[in-house]
Amino acid sequence: MLDDPLIGRQLANYKVERVIRRGGMAQVYYGEDVKLHRPVAIKVIDARYRSNPAYAERFVREAQSVAKWRHENIVQIYYADDEDGLYYYAMEYVDGLDLAQLLSAYTQDGELMPHHDVLHIGRAIANALDFAHQKGVIHRDIKPSNVMVSALGRVLLTDFGLALTVEEGSHGEIFGTPHYIAPEQAHRSADAVPQSDLYSLGVILYEMLTGSVPFDDPSPTSLALQHIQDEPPSPRLLNPQLSEATEVVLLKALRKKPEERYQTGKALLDALEESLAAEGPQATLSLALPPIPAGIQSRTASTVSRLSRLSVVDRIAMQIGHDKTIPLRHNTNEPSPQRRLWLAAGGLLFVLFIALLTLPRLFAAGFLAPMSNPTATATATTVLLASPTLAATATAPATPTATATGTSTATAPPTATSTNTPNPTPTPTNTLTPTPIANRLQLFYDDFSFYVWNPGAQPADVSMLAFEAVDPAGAPAGYSFQGRVWTGFYPRLESRACNGLEVVSEIATQLRPFQCQTYNALIRPQADSETIFWINRDNVSQFRVYWQGDLVRTCAVSAGTCIIPIP
Repeated sequence: MLDDPLIGRQLANYKVERVIRRGGMAQVYYGEDVKLHRPVAIKVIDARYRSNPAYAERFVREAQSVAKWRHENIVQIYYADDEDGLYYYAMEYVDGLDLAQLLSAYTQDGELMPHHDVLHIGRAIANALDFAHQKGVIHRDIKPSNVMVSALGRVLLTDFGLALTVEEGSHGEIFGTPHYIAPEQAHRSADAVPQSDLYSLGVILYEMLTGSVPFDDPSPTSLALQHIQDEPPSPRLLNPQLSEATEVVLLKALRKKPEERYQTGKALLDALEESLAAEGPQATLSLALPPIPAGIQSRTASTVSRLSRLSVVDRIAMQIGHDKTIPLRHNTNEPSPQRRLWLAAGGLLFVLFIALLTLPRLFAAGFLAPMSNPTATATATTVLLASPTLAATATAPATPTATATGTSTATAPPTATSTNTPNPTPTPTNTLTPTPIANRLQLFYDDFSFYVWNPGAQPADVSMLAFEAVDPAGAPAGYSFQGRVWTGFYPRLESRACNGLEVVSEIATQLRPFQCQTYNALIRPQADSETIFWINRDNVSQFRVYWQGDLVRTCAVSAGTCIIPIP
């Protein structure tokens, strides 16, 4: 807002630039740390409550509760202060979307979030809650808008503004968001226990898996009474594709009595993961479904009846515009299954027709002959240098060289950290048969690590890749990396796997995106290596990506992720 007096103002080291969101008791602004040159989120108490000691105390309590914590799934607070009655604190900025925005985007497409993303997000929230509960803090306002998901897939729990310690309790007010509030908390806030947060997490999981919250009413009072008195509708009424086992898990998470629920977030997510894994593509739904209650007739599964093929990371990339030119997995022009079947059948008939015409001529011309030794086997073999699921961590990668018999062996050149020189045009170092490739790769990176993820169904020949840092004028900045170095460990990047570079550092915490469950090659350069091309320097804010010597994409260092089109 142009009339916001805080925009343009500097609070300590933080310059306020724009509003991110406005909440009930505070505003969150996007800002910049002018000393460290990094983006921050600045939370400021709302003007209506600056003179209210109770709200000011609660605001300060949030900063005190979280500032001393270090957890990968809880937003980190950098600084807090009071400037002329203006209470504020600066925290890490998350470039992404909150879970409420993500769920809304899936619902608008009539889709449900993929199960692996449900588990990833649910597990992160559960880990954050278990950590907070071990510290003696109850969040009391777990809801999708308080869960941030970054463009890299990192999940962070935010907004501990209503948090209280187990010892202090409260004065009996009802705090929390009606759709997600636990029964005991709806009755009296002082009755909140750690399992109250887990009930709210159960509601979120229910919503992610069915497309609807269990209770819905325009009246907050009616909603609170439903949580206290009514049993939640069967999740399978809203999503018949769920199994009986998954329904049992969700309903246990929503039990009225805290002692009957899962006692930790880990126990809840372990049970849910086990039930979803057991479903498989052909889950047997043996439990007879009861009639649909009249109150939820408008929220049946017909509105969201299929799992999306679009992952959360892809959805965020589309929503916030990290890459608006490369189509992702969602393809509205994809032919129907019936059309694909007819096209395949027609192609097969055409191939058979050509073969019948051609084979007699080839035999007559002597190009083909009957097999004289059906038991003979090929002698050429390839020695694979690493298992697809085994990460190589050496800093001196071996380069495959083909022998005369066709057997690939390994010779060890000097380490990649000392001999790699800028060369944007990669050249294959072996004579392995070219492997199929995916049609896009995704990069994830931060100050200490860089990863290439292959989301496609086919492997990718990463020896064709090269990366090069460039200065603002587009000239090489002296830092580069050749993808063929990875092939010294494994000759290709398999489907759903990652290759990586992780800087050797005693203080670094590696990014390790959740997509990278499997690593084909992992190289660890020293901090002063010229192979570290992806970090922000005085003369570097972007890097180029080449495929077979051709420029395919220029990526911004600050984005932290980039999608690469490949042939």
